[in-house]
Amino acid sequence: MSLLESKVIQTKFEKEIFIDEISNIELGGFQYPNKKFPYYEMMVGVNLMRIRNNEYYGTKKSYFGLRITEDFQSIVVFDPDQQSIFAVKSELEKQAAIELIDYLLIESPKFKELVRQMIFNNKQANVFSDIEFQEHKAKLSVLEGLINVPNLDVKIAVQKKNIAC
Repeated sequence: MSLLESKVIQTKFEKEIFIDEISNIELGGFQYPNKKFPYYEMMVGVNLMRIRNNEYYGTKKSYFGLRITEDFQSIVVFDPDQQSIFAVKSELEKQAAIELIDYLLIESPKFKELVRQMIFNNKQANVFSDIEFQEHKAKLSVLEGLINVPNLDVKIAVQKKNIAC
């Protein structure tokens, strides 16, 4: 029997609890660099169980974004426009959210397992055109980089989604 790892974000009104299971993590919204925007981007969603007044209050999905440099030397966490894990939080609550993100990217065995599954699935995919091949190759590189996040320079400074290009 394995132990479940969890992280808690205590807010003014409730506890938001992340339980480290693959089913509670989503990776998507992959974007490729272009001439105006030299970064890879992806969204990470986490399911959070909500507890208010010591009673179950449902779940919610919250997101944060990852912006990765083309040379894979840096990852920046950004605050998405909708369903942000940082929304309506004090500075102390945002710090707890940053600690959860840090845990996910560096320590979480389930996050790494999900990324490995995505790498395997991408390696099995049929690629037909040069453009698809280049995007496929880039996505695999980014996913493989996520397996080795402790070796990268991770900046957990929360930025807004839109940055000047």
